[in-house]
Amino acid sequence: MLKKLLLSNIAFVLTLIAVAAPARAAILHDLIDQNLSLSVGGLVFDQFTYLGAGDMPADTHVNVNAYTDGAGNSGIVIQGAFLDFLGGGGSDALLTFRVSTVNPKNTINAARMTGNPSVVAGTGIMSVTETFLPDYPNAKLEIYDVNPGSDKKIDSTLLLPGQNVLHVQKDILAFAGTGVPTLSFITQTFHVVPEPSTITMLGLGVVGLAMLVRKRGR
Repeated sequence: MLKKLLLSNIAFVLTLIAVAAPARAAILHDLIDQNLSLSVGGLVFDQFTYLGAGDMPADTHVNVNAYTDGAGNSGIVIQGAFLDFLGGGGSDALLTFRVSTVNPKNTINAARMTGNPSVVAGTGIMSVTETFLPDYPNAKLEIYDVNPGSDKKIDSTLLLPGQNVLHVQKDILAFAGTGVPTLSFITQTFHVVPEPSTITMLGLGVVGLAMLVRKRGR
């Protein structure tokens, strides 16, 4: 009975490893036009939309790639030439998507955003404001560089109580004074809390794998 249970949980762990295989980079236009999704770890990113105005890049010039941070949190990296040139009254882009857990019993309870907003050679504003509507009306993330002023490259927030589906909106705003505001990447990760039974199965699976490796090594 114990052997059967361990074998079952070994299979569960191997399945998790397979699911966690990194996704390939995608062009944002393809994700939108073909209604595609990205699977990263135990998360699925889909329902992408994008609107750009002013000097913001077209969706054909924005890349989306899978990302996992040092703590094992899964997410995506958004890369493109987000900027604004002097004159024209500023530039803005709105990027939205949905993120959901592969296991509907797991929940997302925190989000983290980093990026490289910068104002080059003068004054201006480069900012990214993220909301989670309608799921968490009071939650918000912000990164920015305001010159003259201050800058912020990392932000995080708790999302409680956790949910298995989350809607995300990123507003990217650039306004050139005498300088050129730029942003080339945004990194987004989410913290997932497994259901208790998943933690138990994972623990048993790891024990089973260790026993199997030890047995074969003798």
